[in-house]
Amino acid sequence: MTEECQDKLRQAEQERDYAFSHQKKVEIPVEKPVLYQKCQNCNQTAYLRAKEKYDMQREKLSGRYKAKTIMYEALMFLLIWYSVSTTLFQMIRSKIFISDCVVFFDAIATFTQTIAGWVVLTGKNMAQISDGISNPVVAGIIYWLIRMLVCGGCLVGAGILLAFIGIKIAGLYKKYCWDMITILVTLISMAITIYFEDWVKTELPINLLLLLLLEQAVYVGIRWYAKGWQEARGYY
Repeated sequence: MTEECQDKLRQAEQERDYAFSHQKKVEIPVEKPVLYQKCQNCNQTAYLRAKEKYDMQREKLSGRYKAKTIMYEALMFLLIWYSVSTTLFQMIRSKIFISDCVVFFDAIATFTQTIAGWVVLTGKNMAQISDGISNPVVAGIIYWLIRMLVCGGCLVGAGILLAFIGIKIAGLYKKYCWDMITILVTLISMAITIYFEDWVKTELPINLLLLLLLEQAVYVGIRWYAKGWQEARGYY
């Protein structure tokens, strides 16, 4: 009896394997239910009517949003233009600020002239190497060649340094300060410095243009630190 049961089990497994290996797949069409059936008394479905109503409302809301956005941008542009124009006019009328600007740029010009004088003097001293040459023509050529190389190299280096600093500052502004907050902070700082220049000069005897530049530097540093703090904690 045990052997007979084992034979029947083995035969059943063979038939099962044969059926798995030789079975045929037949596709049977199945009718899927539709969520919204067409009405018997009209040509539109409930879904189409709801979709048409939704599209109409969406277009109306989109038009209202665009109109409000345009009005907001125009209002902000007018406010910024008004603030900038009035501040610039007051800046031009301010004798204290104009005198501070003259002093500031005069200091920059004096510093530039001093540096240029040092560069020229350095080139002249280095060009004295040509004094040991007996031939006066060759000595003169080498003399001016050394002076041109020294002065030109210093000029090119200063230009590259200024361009690098300008690109870095522009990159920081674009990455951390390119928004409406920067415009508001700049306008507020300019307005306070210009309109209250007498109080500012009384409490803080400093060049007003230099004060504006220092305020911008402090503001950029704060935004840089705040954005880095947020990025380090995964907020951006």
